[in-house]
Amino acid sequence: MIHGEKMKPTLLRLGYYISPLGGAKAPSEVLPGEFLCEMVTRGRVRHPEREEWLGPGWIYFHRPGQQTISVSPQDEHYECMTALFDLRGGMPEWPRSFYWPELREVENFSREMLFAFHHEGMSLEILGDLIWAQFRLRQALDQARHTHTRVPPRIASLIEEMARHPEHEHSVENLASRIGLSASHLHAEFKASTGKTPHQMLLQFRMSAARHRLVTTTEPVKAIAFEVGFSNTENFCRAFKKHTGFTAASFRRTYMLYGSKVDSRSEIPLHS
Repeated sequence: MIHGEKMKPTLLRLGYYISPLGGAKAPSEVLPGEFLCEMVTRGRVRHPEREEWLGPGWIYFHRPGQQTISVSPQDEHYECMTALFDLRGGMPEWPRSFYWPELREVENFSREMLFAFHHEGMSLEILGDLIWAQFRLRQALDQARHTHTRVPPRIASLIEEMARHPEHEHSVENLASRIGLSASHLHAEFKASTGKTPHQMLLQFRMSAARHRLVTTTEPVKAIAFEVGFSNTENFCRAFKKHTGFTAASFRRTYMLYGSKVDSRSEIPLHS
């Protein structure tokens, strides 16, 4: 096995592609000694190995001889950041694709990397190391989030949907209907496979999304509660305190980046 940290990938080129409606005219083939990463930021594209339409947040890795993503629904287009690496020292054992669920981060990361790439004097070595490390981190987090070795594929597909859209309702009845099970059967199979009920799994994803928004945005707690799927702010605050041991305001004060401060009475951030 070749470990990413022992390799020295060299960034050759960074770009941003906007396809026409229906996708690219034709896929490109990756050349020997190269490794291409494509990170979708907008639109939907067909997976190169599965009959699935996947949207923003999906990152695809293409080895020599493999073809890039290219096909969108007929009336849609897609956009993606492309990073081409020289990996003649060996190829990483990464999956063909994985999902980065924090879509705002995906778009911001793409924008920042492209800005840096076109900035005069920016070292390609530093930029390549940063992009490579970020993709390694996100792939590891995705792998930890989806330990599917003991999870049946139909349950894994529901978990992926909940992780992608924690703000949706995802009732047991709706989840069960998607895979042709009764609600009671799904509940039992889900608990046996994951150790959690569907509701507990959904709450876990919602709390993760809420923690991220609290420390990376200045949005009011009420808005964050709604964004992660709670229609009632009091229910969100109660669940957040039970799940993390913090109130939302104290969590933000403790962990918010860049020294921002929050007025606990109003939940409005005050920047020093």
